[in-house]
Order: sequence, then C-alpha cells, then structure tokens
Amino acid sequence: MSTIYFTASSTWVSEKSKKGKGKARAKTPDPASVIVILDTPPTPHKEILPPPVPRLEPLSSYTCPICFSAPTNATLTPCGHICCGACLFAAVKTTIQRSALVLAGPALNEARCPVCRATIPGWDGKGGGVIGLKARAIFRL
Repeated sequence: MSTIYFTASSTWVSEKSKKGKGKARAKTPDPASVIVILDTPPTPHKEILPPPVPRLEPLSSYTCPICFSAPTNATLTPCGHICCGACLFAAVKTTIQRSALVLAGPALNEARCPVCRATIPGWDGKGGGVIGLKARAIFRL
C-alpha cells in the first residue's frame, strides 16, 4: 500500500521515492497544506433517494380546535388553522363584541384567529379573509 501526499503547490512526493538514491528529495511540505489520499478501494456510497412525498391527510383527521369534532364547512384561516365555519364565525363575532364592550378603540375591533390571536386581514363577517375548503370526495364505509 503506497500513500501519495498532495500539497498546495501541486508537487507530489511518494513514500517509495523517499527511499533510495537519485535526485534531490522534495522538502517536507507544510502540514496545513497536505492532503493525504490512500489508495484503498472506495467505500460504497449510499443510494441517494428523492425526498419523500408529503402524505396528504384527509380532512376528517383534523379536529376543530373550538368544538373538538371533525370540521363541518371547514374554513382555513390565514395563519393556517382549520376550524368549522360556524365555530370560526361565532368565535370571531363574540371576540369583536366582547372587545367593543370592554375596551374602546378601532384597533381592538380587529378580527383575530381564535386559536393564535393573529389578525385576520380582510374580515368582513361574510367570509372575507378566510378560505372555505370544499371536499373533493366523500367516502363512507
């Protein structure tokens, strides 16, 4: 087994050439600029697999964080929470009414997500600012 040393100056010195007579020996390279390459067989590389495709979860696997049942008329908030349409509208309406009674000011009358309290821009009380999800297919067993 022979070892070859490569240095940053592209000169190489073999261990075999260090022995014996002949031409002048190369100077010992700076240890910081040495790359050691062994002539052993390469190790097999692991097969590179494509990234896994995200598994789509059926809407029935979600639960409404307000009523804790499967969402009916599922509605997606801008912050990513899925709630029943009726639950979301009732929670936002109640929150706006409560803040109007307790605290005065237009900034406090903003619609907010009932789960994380993020503002819902474009809320008009009729479905603006949220996305209604439609079922593609319904399966019963």
